[in-house]
Amino acid sequence: MSKEIFNKIISRVKEEKIPLNKVFFSGLGEPLADPDIISRIKAFKDMKTKVRLYTNASFLTPEISQQLADLRVDEINISFNGATPEHYQKVMGLDFNKTKENIENLLRIKKERKSGFPKVLISSVLIGENEKDIKKHLENWSGKADSVTVSLAHEWGGGVQLNSKFQAPSSKTVYPCRSLWHTIMIDSSGNFIVCCRDYESKFVLGNILTHSFSDIQKSPILENFRQAHLSFSEQKLPQVCRQCNFPFQDGIEWYLPRSID
Repeated sequence: MSKEIFNKIISRVKEEKIPLNKVFFSGLGEPLADPDIISRIKAFKDMKTKVRLYTNASFLTPEISQQLADLRVDEINISFNGATPEHYQKVMGLDFNKTKENIENLLRIKKERKSGFPKVLISSVLIGENEKDIKKHLENWSGKADSVTVSLAHEWGGGVQLNSKFQAPSSKTVYPCRSLWHTIMIDSSGNFIVCCRDYESKFVLGNILTHSFSDIQKSPILENFRQAHLSFSEQKLPQVCRQCNFPFQDGIEWYLPRSID
């Protein structure tokens, strides 16, 4: 993301007084590959905003870990898909021992500081190549990280074919997806896109350089998605949503206060 686009995000947030609950540095790439990532996280922390970072930890050097700890980043979510060098290499295409060392350095720095920040969460996604590693994955990190989890793979709105026997159960009960009301996704080109599963930016609501946050709330694309979800019918959902687990997992409780108002 260019400095122009990032700075525009910051200025619009301030000018429009957007009540940010938290900011996620994640999505469609590895955030630590961004040479400006520390200053960009700082820009939001200076606004007293909670920050979550999602990373594969391959670029998580001790220096970066120290800086993230100094900034009191709230959460670092690490994707570590494989409990052996062979399986990890096959899934991630990265150096198992180097990444493991990076994570251990982060945990050491946090322990030395005697601080609750950052909260370190380590996760693994169940796919064919690592299904036999799950027990070892849990054993490797339990008692070290703040959270160790295993999750089911998803199809990114039908864009990826799964090779795992462990898949999210299908459901014909469709609840409105909270991300359509609660989350704003901005890609590296500054496009507002409909959700985090739209990894090719097919559904663009506007661009941060030309549209305000309030502008995109009036987007016909966003409104069509919202109305489709409020039908509570799988058949009326856009195709990209029918093959996504988000509309099925959160229930309706989050929407009830809004609907009552």
